[in-house]
Amino acid sequence: MDLTKPLLFLGTGGAMTTGTYLTKDYWMPSKEETSKSIRDSLEGKKLISTTLTGTALTKQWEEEFESDSDAIKSLLNKSDLTKQTGGEALSKWCDDQMSLDAKGNEGVLAKVEKYCLVRSVSSQLSRKGKNLLGKDNSNGWTTTYNKRKNANSNRDVVGLTGGTTWTSVNEGDDISRVKTWCSENSEKDFLVSEQGNSSLYTNVLEWCTASEG
Repeated sequence: MDLTKPLLFLGTGGAMTTGTYLTKDYWMPSKEETSKSIRDSLEGKKLISTTLTGTALTKQWEEEFESDSDAIKSLLNKSDLTKQTGGEALSKWCDDQMSLDAKGNEGVLAKVEKYCLVRSVSSQLSRKGKNLLGKDNSNGWTTTYNKRKNANSNRDVVGLTGGTTWTSVNEGDDISRVKTWCSENSEKDFLVSEQGNSSLYTNVLEWCTASEG
């Protein structure tokens, strides 16, 4: 009898199954399962903690907390958090979850993906209750464009020319270019500066949504 061949076993329903190999000295699993931490599961994704440093990192955590503060307070079981202390607490919570086994902690992993990763500008807009204009929303684009025109906004920030000069412009061509700019930039990373702001976010908010005056 060859003891290295797979042994057959009767399952509870009577079906023949294979699961282990019997060797001379011990049983050997046919497929070894290896544990995978939450950090390992996030390989290839941008963690807030490893993307920024110094003051910018601190400000990023504060913005992340403020973007969904009530839900994060509930997650951390702390109701008295401010923007500053909330950012610190969220940073610590994220760090504490990284070594957990991803299997069996799927709910934790989902929260880590939600609050511990660098998100897109469009995601931040959504958290703030703002909606990007749909490409076919002609009235919305025209209204937003005219708001920027009336405010003498800097055209250069969205790929137009002329700075704050709005004379002799072609509205149709301008709006087409703005649409392209919005499409290309709204999915870029939402990252704040050491001053706690993001010029990219502000420009997308003002030029690509219908909610800003």
